Amino acid sequence: MRMRAGLCGLLMAYTVAVAAHEPAPTAQQSQGKALYNHLCVYCHSPGVWGTNRLAKRQDKDHAVLERRTDLTASLIRTAVRSGIGSMPPLRKSELSDADVDAIAAYLTRQPR
Repeated sequence: MRMRAGLCGLLMAYTVAVAAHEPAPTAQQSQGKALYNHLCVYCHSPGVWGTNRLAKRQDKDHAVLERRTDLTASLIRTAVRSGIGSMPPLRKSELSDADVDAIAAYLTRQPR
């Protein structure tokens, strides 16, 4: 039991140390994460249709959008507004420009 408590304490200390090195998200990034979780995860989370299609077109390292570090805000805006591959375009009546910018801010945050 003491060993388990010691491991839990060590894990908590590590988690706090790692979190201390990550910058707090901006308000825009937090809004983008909420929007992403509300609208995008159904196709772009691990193991779902859109992610599986991206893995076939590119590779598994580039399939999960939240894990990518090569996305630019411009690419995200273009993909959302124009569509890309199997993804249809989203109209401004479906997602405002400010919402797209927030999602782009979330997906391009650094470090990951």
